[in-house]
Amino acid sequence: MTSRSCFLLPLLVGAAWLQAPAVAAQNVRPVVLTAAAAPAGLRPALVRDEAAFTAPLREAQRTLPQVKKRFQAGLPQGDQLLLTVRVMASDTSFRPASARVLGWRGNMVQALLLPEEASTASPAEPLPVSFPEAAVVDWTLLRASGREEGNYVGRYRDTALQLESLPFR
Repeated sequence: MTSRSCFLLPLLVGAAWLQAPAVAAQNVRPVVLTAAAAPAGLRPALVRDEAAFTAPLREAQRTLPQVKKRFQAGLPQGDQLLLTVRVMASDTSFRPASARVLGWRGNMVQALLLPEEASTASPAEPLPVSFPEAAVVDWTLLRASGREEGNYVGRYRDTALQLESLPFR
C-alpha cells in the first residue's frame, strides 16, 4: 500500500461512517398514528391532544367526507388537498405532519407526506404513505389563488398561540 492510499482509505471509511445515520434516516418509513392503533406509550399524549382540540377536531372530521367527494370529483387545476396527520416521533411523542392527497381507495388515503420545515440546505423529498381516514386530524383545501378552506385545527391552534402571547395588564 502506498502512503497516499494509507491516508485516503481511513478518510473514506470515516466519511462513510459519518454519512450512515443520514442514509439510514432517509430509509425510515414514517408511522402515521391512529388513536386505536397507537402504542401504549403514546396514548396519553394523543388523549391530551384530542381533548385540547375537541371542537375543531370534531368539525374537521365531520366535514372530511364532503371534501373527499369534492376531491374525487376532481379539483380545479392548481388546487390541492392537504391532510394533517400525526406521525410518531419517538416512543412517547408524535408530531403533526402534512400529507398531499394523491387519491383514495375505499377508506385508505394515498398521499405524499411532506417534509418538515427543513433547517438544512438540502430539502427532503416527500414520502409516499398510505393511511386510514381515521388518522386524519385536519384538512386544508389550498386554492391556486392562495385562498384556503378547512384548516379548523390549524386556525384554532394559531389563535390560541396568539392569545397566549398577549401581555397581561
